[in-house]
Amino acid sequence: MTVYVWDFPTRIFHWLLVATLVSQYLTVEVLDNAIQWHFYGGYFMMGLIIFRLLWGIMGAYYARFSAFIVSPAVALTYAKSLNTSHYKASLGHNPLGAYSIIFVLTALITQTISGLFVSDDIFDSGPYYSAVSASTQDIMNWLHHNLFNAIWVFLVLHIGAMIFYKFKMKQDLVKSMLSGYKKINDSNNESSEPIDTQNFWLRAFIFAGLSAGLVYMIVVVLAPEASDEFYY
Repeated sequence: MTVYVWDFPTRIFHWLLVATLVSQYLTVEVLDNAIQWHFYGGYFMMGLIIFRLLWGIMGAYYARFSAFIVSPAVALTYAKSLNTSHYKASLGHNPLGAYSIIFVLTALITQTISGLFVSDDIFDSGPYYSAVSASTQDIMNWLHHNLFNAIWVFLVLHIGAMIFYKFKMKQDLVKSMLSGYKKINDSNNESSEPIDTQNFWLRAFIFAGLSAGLVYMIVVVLAPEASDEFYY
């Protein structure tokens, strides 16, 4: 049985986030004189995260936080059931995947916020860099650089999990996130009936516009004027 689980807005968010993370790495670690593009990428990522938070509240069913966030006890029980006869596949995000989403969204929210307060110590700085004390700048700088490493560790674990599910559990998560469709085995699936996923195009466009508007407010409208002392 094949079910349409992942709506298009959820899938485009996922792949845009992957592309943005890669570009953020390249603009810092590989490319020369690309730090301003790194800031732009950070603002774009902020918009993505805002969109996902809105979509997690009022988006398609399987993308909503209420549809997949469970208690730690449920997640532990699920983890123990892997590779046993008691295992039940999840139609949407599985309990362990739910906690990985909580982690990565929290990390990226912190990453984008801290990026507003950091500087490359040469020409470019976040829009709120000059509005805080030197000690706060140091804290934000520490958070921004160390969380970046933590996120890459998470991505390695995430890729490892996808490989495990593909070859051990016979679930192609990448293909599902590309097509939106998920194959389920009635005898080895969670008991709840599949719910028709809708793309909610109008809602998605409204949320995208709201996200862009909020980023503009944060980065441009509400940001204090840069201190001239930064350039001397």
